[in-house]
Amino acid sequence: MKTGHGVIQGYTGVAAVDNKHQIVIHAEAFGQGQEHGLLKHVLEGIRGTFDRNDNKAKRALKKAKITADSGYHNREMLEYLESEGIDAYLADTGFRSRDPRFKDHKEPQARNRRKDKERFAQSEFIINRDQRTCRCPAGHVLWLKASKARIGHHLFMQFQAYEKDCAACSLRKRCLRNPNQRTPRQINVALDITREQKAGIIERMKRKIDSPRGRYLYSQRLGTVEPVFGHITDAIGIRRFSLRGKQKVDGQWKLMAMLHNILKIHRYGWAWE
Repeated sequence: MKTGHGVIQGYTGVAAVDNKHQIVIHAEAFGQGQEHGLLKHVLEGIRGTFDRNDNKAKRALKKAKITADSGYHNREMLEYLESEGIDAYLADTGFRSRDPRFKDHKEPQARNRRKDKERFAQSEFIINRDQRTCRCPAGHVLWLKASKARIGHHLFMQFQAYEKDCAACSLRKRCLRNPNQRTPRQINVALDITREQKAGIIERMKRKIDSPRGRYLYSQRLGTVEPVFGHITDAIGIRRFSLRGKQKVDGQWKLMAMLHNILKIHRYGWAWE
């Protein structure tokens, strides 16, 4: 699967943990690096854990508050949560940038920042939104790669230069990040977002999680689930799957979660009575 560390042969182990005792309620392994869409499967697993009677489980899940990081945030998942009446708090990629507590936080220096200043800015390209045309500073016409492309939660009109134009261009060093790169320059033009789109389901979740109550509830996520992964990998010493095939790996991941739960109950069960 494709990950931030390259393409690897592996699985994603997902766990749902209760806030009070850090007990794994449901664990499941998936053969994909991206977490988009996985929360639905986990919620269905939680229902099965609480009660086999779907109506009772659905009522129990509606009383809970679900927190998940930005990896699970997408429009389809938010629509599912609203349709099921589940009180969820899902962070988006810009969550921390809107948090006033991080206003003095210094962003890490971006790679190629100096080169970016030397490059032609998008404002130096002649762009006609109505006619969907784009011309580079060297006078070459870029072709319309996509009239409406989604990047994250935003829509863009994408233009890309022709390879033959970039290869022989005298301004190549001022246009590309790396003069030796083979891919030509691409321009992403943000499309206007209507007021109806701004008030959509993504904006509603942003307002919910940016509220004082939302920030308080979401702040508990880090101290709820991350120690469980740390306990499994560092204290127990299980750092990787040793089997192959989704069914076997899923069973192994569930056994890891059970081992964590047994140790929790063995050491602290007396305090929960």
